[in-house]
Amino acid sequence: MQAFGLRNFLDTYNAWEKIFNPNHKTINIGNMDQKGVDRIAANLDSKMSPENLFCDGEISHSQARTKADYYNAVWEELKDVCIQKGLRVPHVYEF
Repeated sequence: MQAFGLRNFLDTYNAWEKIFNPNHKTINIGNMDQKGVDRIAANLDSKMSPENLFCDGEISHSQARTKADYYNAVWEELKDVCIQKGLRVPHVYEF
């Protein structure tokens, strides 16, 4: 399994979380548990909402499509991690 998209996403997610919560426990593929999966899935769900995906209409359709393709790849990798670790794949409404 190649998880470069997921790893990159987790790096960015963790960096932002540490800004707002200095006690944030870093989530990575190796220590991913159900709570971590659920948090990442919720974050992806938010990022895929139309207003976030299109930056409230500030970016072009092709730029939004590029973002959506990236988030879809991350989602597919996250589902693979869930299957490999025996975790429940959360429902994400925007996919």
